[in-house]
Amino acid sequence: MDKIEIRVPAKENYLKSLRLLSASIASDMGFDIEAVEDIRVVVSEAVNYKLGQEYVDIKFYVKEDSLTVLVLGKDKKIDKQALEMRNLILEVLADEAYVSEDEIRLVKRVKNDKQ
Repeated sequence: MDKIEIRVPAKENYLKSLRLLSASIASDMGFDIEAVEDIRVVVSEAVNYKLGQEYVDIKFYVKEDSLTVLVLGKDKKIDKQALEMRNLILEVLADEAYVSEDEIRLVKRVKNDKQ
């Protein structure tokens, strides 16, 4: 398993770079274009809501058959309905999603064409 860690200032202008990084990792792992887009969106959503402190830490755990993304930070101050929408997006697009006040853990599995 490879582990990639990055810490970024909690500013929205770094979201584009994180979307590109996550899409690149997913593409290199062999995810199809739809799954790459799902990963890009869930990483962006997860990080966007964790901008409540000075920094956000993002960890990518790359396995042969899955990508796990851990986003560590505090939720920024937004209304409950927006947080519920974020959670729904994460649950629909990730194979697994765990959300708490301090972290978001997302798992996306590479689909095997033979299945």
